[in-house]
Amino acid sequence: MQRRFSIGNTAGMLRDMCLMDNEFFSVSFDGDRANTQLMLGIILGRDDLSVVSVKTQKEIRNMPDLHSVCLDIAATDRDGNLYDIEIQRAHDPAERMRARFYSAMMDVRSLGEGMDYGRLPQSYVIFIDEHDAIGRGRALYRMERMDSETCEPYGDGSHIIHVSASLADEGTDLGKLMHDLRCTDPEKMYYTGLRERTSYFKCTEEGKKDMSEAFRKMYESDIEEAMKEGIRKGIRKGIKEGIRKGSDERAEDNARCMIMDGSLPLSKVAKFSGLSLDEVEKLKRSIDI
Repeated sequence: MQRRFSIGNTAGMLRDMCLMDNEFFSVSFDGDRANTQLMLGIILGRDDLSVVSVKTQKEIRNMPDLHSVCLDIAATDRDGNLYDIEIQRAHDPAERMRARFYSAMMDVRSLGEGMDYGRLPQSYVIFIDEHDAIGRGRALYRMERMDSETCEPYGDGSHIIHVSASLADEGTDLGKLMHDLRCTDPEKMYYTGLRERTSYFKCTEEGKKDMSEAFRKMYESDIEEAMKEGIRKGIRKGIKEGIRKGSDERAEDNARCMIMDGSLPLSKVAKFSGLSLDEVEKLKRSIDI
């Protein structure tokens, strides 16, 4: 998700922030295996998960000129299964397409050259939405490929899940988790791990300092990335312009040679050189002069 951070009064910002805010979420969960495992276990309804790595704002780069992605949380469990958890507050009409693309990018980066397709791990793309992104009035949606005739699972190991934070019943574990993600006051949180982590960043001087430094690095990283992207676009544009210009110059040279040879009518010169007839006639006038 794109960051919305701007430099300002960090303490004032922190008071109104919750774990549904991308910046606060990214800093709080970075490297936090315990709370990530708690969140995944509740959403997936599993108590056997063992998360071994957690990285927030993990960038997966694509080939030049193709779209890359930045995962809010990239996690791996002890079995090598991959998890992407995305926080989404604003309505995104293309969210389903984004989930599909993120899933594909995770697959591409998880299979080394020469590896058998059967080595692909299970992958989970989880969107935690402020509101109901699917629009069917449910707190949880599990999306799987299946046989359209029998409704039997396809079983390819790809899973996409949407959670509607505002619809989760607070009397359930999922509802308590969604409450904690949306809560700005750590003292009112249900889960001890989330409460302690949030309290550290909001209520201790050391935590505030850490969060402020993280915000500063995020801001500087955003500026640096914007500058790099501007440079990359400029280089790509320059290369394309150079290729186009070089091609035009070669076409004119070829047409000039054919005109000076005099054995072809101008219409054929235009056809063979790729120039328009008007351009060929103008070129001939310049040679005659």
